[in-house]
Amino acid sequence: MANKWAGLTGKGNRNSRPPPPMRQTTPAKLAPRNSNMAKSTALRDEIKARFYPFALEHGFVRGKATSLFVPFRRMKGDCVQVFDIQWDKSHRPRFVINFGEAPAAGVTHWGKHIEATAIDPVHCPVCGRMGRLPGGTMGSWFQTRKPMVQVLRTLTWSYQPEEVTAQLIARFSDLETWWATRQTGPTMRAWTNNLG
Repeated sequence: MANKWAGLTGKGNRNSRPPPPMRQTTPAKLAPRNSNMAKSTALRDEIKARFYPFALEHGFVRGKATSLFVPFRRMKGDCVQVFDIQWDKSHRPRFVINFGEAPAAGVTHWGKHIEATAIDPVHCPVCGRMGRLPGGTMGSWFQTRKPMVQVLRTLTWSYQPEEVTAQLIARFSDLETWWATRQTGPTMRAWTNNLG
């Protein structure tokens, strides 16, 4: 007796149809369907043009960057002050600032000694995060998308990259205050890091 379900799955039945032929893809169809990278590139270029020189003027040295993290460090007395720009992993036009401070002698992070020239915020005993708005969601990150209140007020959906860069430069004084007094600004969170 033949299996009554064989014809539905296409297995074990000689009369089942072959799979349809694969569609030919043209180079245009291989291009990404969304423009996240293009929008992110405009913001990244603006940050490089205006914020990087601003950070360098404040004594920071840019470290080796990856596609998601751009670290900056400076020595201040017997400690190293560090922050990085963490870009959205899906290449949407948004980022957050991670920051921290560690001894100039370096730190031991999970049993491994990290020199001051290689310290990132994740290695710092005290670290934190700063965005454009209070809160811990990605909606609080610096980004081109406007909050709904701003959309209704201005009747535009997005900030220009220059406006986002200006927001970051305006918030940078909150970082300087935190390094001097450990007081967090309105859009910052700080915590003690368990280094293991």
